[in-house]
Amino acid sequence: MYKFMKKIPAGLLLVPMLLSALIHTFAPEFFPSFGGVSEALFTTDGINYVIGATCFCSGAGIDMQRLKKVLKKQGLLLLIKTVICIAAGFFFIQMFGLDGIWGISAIAFIAAICSTNPSLYLALEQDYGTEDDMGAFGLVGLFCVPAYPMLVFSISQATPIDWTPILSTIVPIVFGMIIGNLDKDMANFFRPGIVVLTPFMGWAFGAGINLIDAVQAGPQGILLSITYFLFMIPIMFFFERKFLHTDGITTISMASIAGMSVSVPALIAAGNEAYAPYVSDATAQIAFGVVITSIITPIIASRLWAYDHNEVYEDHIM
Repeated sequence: MYKFMKKIPAGLLLVPMLLSALIHTFAPEFFPSFGGVSEALFTTDGINYVIGATCFCSGAGIDMQRLKKVLKKQGLLLLIKTVICIAAGFFFIQMFGLDGIWGISAIAFIAAICSTNPSLYLALEQDYGTEDDMGAFGLVGLFCVPAYPMLVFSISQATPIDWTPILSTIVPIVFGMIIGNLDKDMANFFRPGIVVLTPFMGWAFGAGINLIDAVQAGPQGILLSITYFLFMIPIMFFFERKFLHTDGITTISMASIAGMSVSVPALIAAGNEAYAPYVSDATAQIAFGVVITSIITPIIASRLWAYDHNEVYEDHIM
């Protein structure tokens, strides 16, 4: 099974995620019926713990002397992403209002374009990136939490901002960095935990996806995915290749919608009942976007990696 998953780009994440989504779609009460440990491990109940543990292990693997590299690459790319998301969210609402266009509401649009799947990022960087790229998981994970699209939506709507979810993600990263830099043996002990936890993250994300609802989103889900790629790849990819002088794999690795984003519409509506009518459609569209981008992004990354390496090989021969 391990060899099979390794043959698939980001397979350690995608295979458990799709299997979990299948079980959640056709037997949603199977694991919850056991309660206790089984329910916590095999449903979305454990997702925050898994993400927190992965952030801690990621932080432990960040050498303070190499942090500058992470901020210079992933930090700048995420800054560009934030600028794009805020600008796009603001203009979308100004142009189309909360109802949006072509069946895609402002809530669905903002929740989707703000999303980054850190576990898929990690899986792809494990295959094609460097140790520094893998060490940036915690930083990338900040852009996975629902607080991020909620922050962008709040800015667009000029409503109060809740910083607590963002701070809750930063804390385990900081503690991991402190322990890992005080004791290198502890850093080496926790570093493999990132890889070990990857299938568990995939399963936890999949446990929140109903594939039938996702497919029923149909054209809107496909359109939302295309829009996501158009906003998230070209500018960041150009910047990474031309200004950071790296292969662009990091940009591609960041370009997928996280399963956790499925919860964003309901969380936004929880703070304001006026948004409730948009929740159902937005949730289904985002769920379909999770499936589409989780499949297409690894393919793009593997093709880009193969193209660059073939190109390097040919240049070397010539």
